[in-house]
Amino acid sequence: MVAMTSRLSITVFLVTLFSATASLAQIRPVEGEPVRATDGTVLGQVQQVVNDRAGRPTQVLVQPKGVRTPALHSLAIKSLTESPEGLTAPITKAEFDAMPTVDLDN
Repeated sequence: MVAMTSRLSITVFLVTLFSATASLAQIRPVEGEPVRATDGTVLGQVQQVVNDRAGRPTQVLVQPKGVRTPALHSLAIKSLTESPEGLTAPITKAEFDAMPTVDLDN
């Protein structure tokens, strides 16, 4: 009984891990794609996609809506969800605006 329970636990863990990895691999952000807050407010647009050494996207650099300076914010791919309207970040506009900006020059 203990061996069966352990096997079941390992199987459930592996399926969960595989599902999470598969869903991350499906998000393929595109430069210019809109990024929205949890309430649907547009935060900005993807300015650049940052990939790891294997070519998988790990971060998006977002140009805030209405900002004319290069004040980019970095969001982790694993935190985003994808929909027909673009990407959604699990934060509010106020939280996004309070994030530190990314300095690509230094």
